[in-house]
Amino acid sequence: MEEKEEEEEEEEEEEEEEEEEEEEEEEEEEEEEEEEEEEEEEEEEEEEEEEEEEEEEEEEEKRRRRRRRRRRRRRRRRRKEEEEEEGEEEEEEEEEEEEEEEEEEEEEEEEEGEEGEERRERRRRREEEEGGGGEEEEEEEEEEEEEEEEEEEEEEEEEEEEEEWW
Repeated sequence: MEEKEEEEEEEEEEEEEEEEEEEEEEEEEEEEEEEEEEEEEEEEEEEEEEEEEEEEEEEEEKRRRRRRRRRRRRRRRRRKEEEEEEGEEEEEEEEEEEEEEEEEEEEEEEEEGEEGEERRERRRRREEEEGGGGEEEEEEEEEEEEEEEEEEEEEEEEEEEEEEWW
C-alpha cells in the first residue's frame, strides 16, 4: 500500500511539474509574441515616419522647382520687356536722326537754290551794267568759285564731325 501511495504521489508531483513547465512555456511564448508584435509595430511606425519624411522632402523639392521656374520666367519676361523698350528707344532715336538729316538736307538744298539764284542775278546785273566780259567779271567768278569750294569743304567737315559723333 505504501508503495502504491508513494507512486501516486510521485505521479502527481510529476504531473504538477509538467503543468508548471507547460505554463512557463506558454508564458514564454506569449512574451515572445508580445515582443514580436511590439517590434513589428515599431518597424511600422518607423516606416511610416520615413514615408512621411520622404513625402515632405518631395513636396519641398517640388516647391523649390516651382519657385525656380517662376523666377526664371519672371527674369525672361523682364529681359524681354527691357529689350523691347531698348528696341523702341533705338527706333525712335533713328527716326529722329533721319528726320534731322532730312531737315538739314532740305535746308542745304534751299540754301544752295538761293545762292544759285543770287549768283545768277549778280551775273545778269553785271552783264547788263558792263555790257559783258572783262577782267572784273572773271575775278568775281573766281571769287564765287572759291566761296563755293569753301562752303563744300565746310559741309564735308560737318558731315565728318557728325559721323565721328555717331
